[in-house]
Amino acid sequence: MNFKTTLLSSAVLFALVGCGSDNDKNDSVDTQPQTAQFTLGVSDAPVTGLKAVNVVFDSITLKTQGGEEFTFETREDNDETMPEMVNLLDYTGDDVFSLLEDEEVPAGEYQWIRADVINGDTNDLTMTSHVVYEDDSIAPLVVKRKGNDGVGEIQLDGFTLNQAGNDFVIEFDLKKSLVDPQNNDEIFLKPRGVRLENLAESEDIEGAVSDVLIANCETDNIDIALEDGSFGHAVYLYSSDVEMPMDNYEVNEDETPLDAPLATADVVFDSEDNQFEFELAFIQPGDYQLAYTCAAHIDDAETQDEAFTLYQVKPITVTSGEDLDVSFTVSE
Repeated sequence: MNFKTTLLSSAVLFALVGCGSDNDKNDSVDTQPQTAQFTLGVSDAPVTGLKAVNVVFDSITLKTQGGEEFTFETREDNDETMPEMVNLLDYTGDDVFSLLEDEEVPAGEYQWIRADVINGDTNDLTMTSHVVYEDDSIAPLVVKRKGNDGVGEIQLDGFTLNQAGNDFVIEFDLKKSLVDPQNNDEIFLKPRGVRLENLAESEDIEGAVSDVLIANCETDNIDIALEDGSFGHAVYLYSSDVEMPMDNYEVNEDETPLDAPLATADVVFDSEDNQFEFELAFIQPGDYQLAYTCAAHIDDAETQDEAFTLYQVKPITVTSGEDLDVSFTVSE
């Protein structure tokens, strides 16, 4: 992990003032609220066609079940006046960029965590959130959740902080969350493709796809190839009880449909291993379906695509404390 952390909000000191007998003093110590150490990073599952997805994080706010809020500003190490800009494409798979490290907050249940993002501004693109295309052109990146004040909100609900250390990651699945609307110069970053995961309670799924299977998929789907003859190779993760897995699509902006993928990952060629590989990071233990497709390039994040197909689907089980290795081959 590449940890860059700035402490920008003082920890809250909880004190109970006791008086009277020694028993009263002991009781006050016993009822003193417990604190937790909180570390937060960001990572992503990438998307094709972009060289950079630069998100400018202004602050992180946590809200307890009791209604208390704790806000930590996020700033560049070399300039404490500048919000932290992170190119998500530099932190894929299980690579994590740290926004906060070992911040002291109350232990217990929390209502939500919110990341405030400086939305892209055409008058100052290089200092606000933006994407960079393969041809080096730039477009503003906007989170459309908090009006028009220049700040977008990514809010994720419900989590627990233990009295020990708590390492969390905000995972951006860019295939699900990045939307390029027609007749608009902005790119939207929608919270539905973002999830909060506890590193202590999640595992990685890694594996390979045989080159023969990839060739077969391309041959069988030649009618949907891009103009240059290329395809989008990816793996999609689904709940185990989905009967007919679909592509990414939207019913509303905040929820993933039950038959849409829970997470995605590109299949890329690794020249050192001489094979096509993938990695899905930060997956909770449980039963799933994992699917390979060569049709990811036609998967619109907002609509169901009739031509989209899954080429091979298999049941898998993620076990606590163990990363999972999965292979897609022609023999299955």
